[in-house]
Amino acid sequence: MKTPPLLLGMTLLLWGWQTDHLILGIIIALLLEGSRLITMRWDLAYSDFNRISDLCTVIFVGMFIYFYSSNTSPKAIMAMFQWIPVALLPLMLAQVYGTSDQIDISALFLFFRRKKGEKGAENPTTLNLTYPYFVLCFLSASTANMKTPWFYVGVFGLSGWALWSIRSKRFSPVLWTLLLLLVGSAGYVGHHGLRNLQMVLEKKTVSWFTDLSQRDRDPYQANTAIGDVGQLKLSDRIVLRVHWKSGKGQPLLLREASYNAYRASTWFALHPGFKKVRLARDRKTWQFNTPGGSEKVITVSQALKRGKGMLKLPMGTCDVTNLPVMRVFKNQFGAVKVEEGPGLVQYRLRFNPAGSWDSAPDKTDLKVPDKEKQTLERVVGELELRNMPPQKALKALDGFFQKNFTYSLTLEGGGGRQTALENFLVNTRSGHCEYFASATVLLLRAAGIPARYATGYAVREFSPMEDCFLVRARHAHAWVLAYVNGVWQDFDTTPPSWFTVEQAASSTLEPLYDIWSWILFQYSQWRWGEREGGWTRYLGWLLIPLILLLVRRLYTRKRVKQSKKEKGERPVAETRSGTDSAFYLIEKKLLVQGYVRKPWESLFKWFKRIEEETSGGFSSEPLEAILALHYRYRFDPNGITGEERDRLGVLVQDWLADNNQPGLDS
Repeated sequence: MKTPPLLLGMTLLLWGWQTDHLILGIIIALLLEGSRLITMRWDLAYSDFNRISDLCTVIFVGMFIYFYSSNTSPKAIMAMFQWIPVALLPLMLAQVYGTSDQIDISALFLFFRRKKGEKGAENPTTLNLTYPYFVLCFLSASTANMKTPWFYVGVFGLSGWALWSIRSKRFSPVLWTLLLLLVGSAGYVGHHGLRNLQMVLEKKTVSWFTDLSQRDRDPYQANTAIGDVGQLKLSDRIVLRVHWKSGKGQPLLLREASYNAYRASTWFALHPGFKKVRLARDRKTWQFNTPGGSEKVITVSQALKRGKGMLKLPMGTCDVTNLPVMRVFKNQFGAVKVEEGPGLVQYRLRFNPAGSWDSAPDKTDLKVPDKEKQTLERVVGELELRNMPPQKALKALDGFFQKNFTYSLTLEGGGGRQTALENFLVNTRSGHCEYFASATVLLLRAAGIPARYATGYAVREFSPMEDCFLVRARHAHAWVLAYVNGVWQDFDTTPPSWFTVEQAASSTLEPLYDIWSWILFQYSQWRWGEREGGWTRYLGWLLIPLILLLVRRLYTRKRVKQSKKEKGERPVAETRSGTDSAFYLIEKKLLVQGYVRKPWESLFKWFKRIEEETSGGFSSEPLEAILALHYRYRFDPNGITGEERDRLGVLVQDWLADNNQPGLDS
């Protein structure tokens, strides 16, 4: 069964619109629908369809290899679904511009070809591909669905059009239309109901977010090592690469998340309120804040786990470009998460350290725990922080920690009845960054200055070999966000020696680890990167020689093997198979009777025309089986068996006898 006029073309326009390949969709639609206006047809044999099917397979496999090298496995499959109409286009063109409306199914699958070669096919199973192609175009469009109501309207309208063309005349058109509208509306409501249910479950399941990547922070809470006993274990694993041409010697903090509530050595983000970030008009830029005119630019290379992760961004990030993900979300505490991205992202960002898009402080940003309140008040009183302007208070507090405290990887708990944080401020005065950041936040709050706890990474180690900054797992850091003069700003009281102390504790095998990490990074760039200047963008061109070879074999009808010319010998051409077919007796008889075959007519069309001209005196139906055997004998590389050849002769003689025409000697 063939699709109604223009239905396939409109479906291809829907596919092009959804996959952002509208021009390509228009071209394919014109090619296929143009077959209704163009009368020229190809006389393709069964073997030709075999080769065209093989060509589609080569295109399909080549596309999959290309997409697999550019995406994760699930994304490669989704990308392949989007390009199915292109991969199957040669087969569709062969059918719509061929002499027959049906294709032998065995030509499409190698397994059926072998079965046919073993047993022969007297009654082949044929199929018109237009409706299957129509359905595949729908599936391809749905994989790139932009989630707008118009997509569902398009699917509903085109499906109704297709069903209307085959509806039973027994039912009232009005009743049929009402039932279609009812079913379509129920499907739309059910689809959105399931989608909304999924969104609710995702929001309620906070633990789902903690598996975004190997070491990403949970934007809802941060469990510190405050109060633990032992030695901090550090990792030399490289987690980020930062390209910053003008950044040598300048400290840079890349934040993952920040928090506003402290309880029992754990920081929490109360009511984070993640919201979706929209792409700018250029479709390349994710806008977070309005630029201020003095922005700095860096490029960050970061791995994502299963396409998800927390972005590492400096304070005052204005926008991010070249970030190949589908969705970006930010919360009021500066945390940014991404979804549906590749295994490696390399994004470029602009930031203004003096700017911030974090939410304004509230009473939570001034709250201190009751257990530490007395100690905090005493330290604030000794430093007279309440009597100072905020900026001067920050300077005084920084001097207090730099002069009286040391950095240590040794973890110590509380002292008797004292909490771990109180013991740090009063007794040990030694700890790691989580102690310094937590104590500083609470002291600022006790002094009346809003503050929050921030976590992320410090960018300080420059690699001459890679010409970029390397950020390792041990460079994970905690610091303070202080609200001064109407804006949030980074404030770090951890002694600068922390970087040297941690570097001294690194493994002696670190250079070997770095080389291996660089090799993996180069592979990841090839596999996941944009590769604007890489050789992999030419991967698809490798298929061209093979495609040209197949096309040449398809259109080269005369395959005459020539013997090697030897001295004194003449080359002898082989006789083509099937030239002695008994079918030519029928053709010869019809020509003698005056039925001349036109140059552009296939044999089947010729018989149909004779049948119309004789007004029923001639029937083309008995000739279909004879013509099928003749084509196989004439064009199939495997030929036909001796038994089938004898059967062809018998069928020809029977047809001549039934039409009262005696056989002629060939």
